[in-house]
Amino acid sequence: MNLTRNGKRIAALLVFLVVAGAVYFWEEEHARLLYAAITPFPEGDYWETLVNALLRDVVLLIVGGLLFLRRKRIPDRLQRYFPAVVLGILYLGFAWYMCGKLALDSYFLTTLAILAGLMNNIFPAILAAVWYHRNPSQGNKLLYFAVYFVCALLMLMDMVYFWQTTMHVQAVFFRNFNIYAIEGVMSSFSRNQLMEIGGFVLGVILLFRVTKPRRHKPNAAWALLAVLGWTLCCNLLYYTGSQVGLYALHESGLWSEEQIEKSRQEYRDMLATPIVGNIISKALFNKEKVVMATQHKKKELTDKDREWMYKLGVMRKAAPHPLPVPAYDRIVMLILESVHRDYIHCYNSEIPAEATPFLDSLIKQYPRIDNYYSSAVPTTEGLNATFRSQLLFDGDVDGSDKPSLFRSMQEHGFDGYFQSASSRYYNNEFRQYTEQFGMAHYEAREDMEKSGYSGASGWGFHNDEMYRRTLEQLKKLKGQKYFYVTKTLDMHQPYPYYATKWEETPESFRNNQIVTVHGMYWVDCTLRNFFKAAEEAGLMDDRTLYIITSDHNPHSGGEYTQLVKKEQDRLSVAPIPLIFVSKNTAPLENLDNSTYASQIDIAPTLLCLQGIKPPERFIGRNLLQQYREKESALGFFGDKAYYFSRDMHFVDKIDEPYPQHEYEDALANFVMYTYYVSGLPAGEVK
Repeated sequence: MNLTRNGKRIAALLVFLVVAGAVYFWEEEHARLLYAAITPFPEGDYWETLVNALLRDVVLLIVGGLLFLRRKRIPDRLQRYFPAVVLGILYLGFAWYMCGKLALDSYFLTTLAILAGLMNNIFPAILAAVWYHRNPSQGNKLLYFAVYFVCALLMLMDMVYFWQTTMHVQAVFFRNFNIYAIEGVMSSFSRNQLMEIGGFVLGVILLFRVTKPRRHKPNAAWALLAVLGWTLCCNLLYYTGSQVGLYALHESGLWSEEQIEKSRQEYRDMLATPIVGNIISKALFNKEKVVMATQHKKKELTDKDREWMYKLGVMRKAAPHPLPVPAYDRIVMLILESVHRDYIHCYNSEIPAEATPFLDSLIKQYPRIDNYYSSAVPTTEGLNATFRSQLLFDGDVDGSDKPSLFRSMQEHGFDGYFQSASSRYYNNEFRQYTEQFGMAHYEAREDMEKSGYSGASGWGFHNDEMYRRTLEQLKKLKGQKYFYVTKTLDMHQPYPYYATKWEETPESFRNNQIVTVHGMYWVDCTLRNFFKAAEEAGLMDDRTLYIITSDHNPHSGGEYTQLVKKEQDRLSVAPIPLIFVSKNTAPLENLDNSTYASQIDIAPTLLCLQGIKPPERFIGRNLLQQYREKESALGFFGDKAYYFSRDMHFVDKIDEPYPQHEYEDALANFVMYTYYVSGLPAGEVK
């Protein structure tokens, strides 16, 4: 008996050694082939890849071994916890899609993240299952189904959101959650897509099944302890491994690998995130406000911080030029929704030339900025940067005393108008915008409907109707001084609206499946019609300036990543168009179209153009003035500051525990300092 038992142990050990050796040699050959063509051979990268692969294999062997040891119990557990199994399969399919979408590696930490995410996402269903099998009543069965069904629906919601944005459901989703947003989303789905969603929901319902109550009750305490222990083990291994890896790279001085690993870690964190917990927290709590209130205390700029801000061109010492006489009596700003600079053919050959011929002609003929970045996302935050020259926005703080482009223009004899395509109740616009931005006249969807306009659908009124209304209003204001802003919606994600018919679409992209191209053709056509009508109505003259720009770049993901090829230009903060159109462009002759700028710079530029001194709280610069410091573009989104210039760009997470460079920490201090004091340090200039 002992000889037989020992023989089995020796045989198992030999099999293990053979398998382990085969795995090692296979992984070693694979890792070496990855770097074989590089001279000199990168030993560091080779060993990092090999160790990562071997650690992954160890984890998978351990999981496989545990399943093998408990193989007799697996059929029973599959039946008993079948709804949790369904959720687990859904999550694994979602995780596979996420890994492909985010281009994640398939090594050790990614494997741990998936295991942690699997447990995090089926844990609620397992709890409900244990409770039901311990107390098998109809009420508990209903509770079991409710937990399972809600988890599945929230996972579906997150899948759709990720499909469009490559991120989990964000708090902004709930800030904009109303009947108009729902109509807009539903109108964006095709009939087939709606049927697929309906089929998914029906399938989830049909797949719910429970075994009949059994005499043998599960040991609830032991079951919970085992599930909780395994869940905690997976999470602790993942998060510990992530931090140890970053620390090792940091201490080794491998700064480039460290920066790459930070990005990967953020993506892996998305795999481990419990979807239900994420969505509930985003619905109930404004995380950014909590973070600003608890973590981001008021910062003081040290002398070293200031030195770096001058070097980066974020702060400027140059003496300002005398303000000129007002260049224009009328400024009209047309703000497009979610339009990237590279949605225009002139900037991106992926967009057919026939899709944006009018915009291309404007870019060639009139002053523009080619490297103009959004300073914040989404719409309200982008408009805040545009009108108030600030990076951060807090709608709960009284804005009536805050300076803005509207208020400054109105104080100097201009009348301020803001025309919105969406409902006044969308994101509480009718209260937020008038208080925060201070426009004298605010008009939204409901006001246009009272004026006799019709045909709004989805998110709101379409471009053609918005421009028709704008022209009618401008005709009434002819000869007066005004600053008029029209905010359109037709390029709103997930998919844009367009009214051009198939036979009217240029043949070169008539059958193009990328909807953004058709949306941009609609944008181009409506802009061409607007300027043609403005010319015919005598609204184009030497004292009128038109500005075409966007509220922000598209959210990352979806068709955005297919069209914009350069990785730097498809970040959460990215380039948007800025074109100045007028019969008199002489006042803009000092505009350098190759400069780097962002939305916080447009308000001080327009005020200086009109001979108005920008408020001290504005942190942007006058784009018509030359400074000794380099030019730069600055943005903020998702608790991160973005910096772009001709020779460098970087992303800095506020309160980063391991800032790679001094200037990253200095920029973080600057962002929070200007948020709390609402302006530049005393003595700085625009």
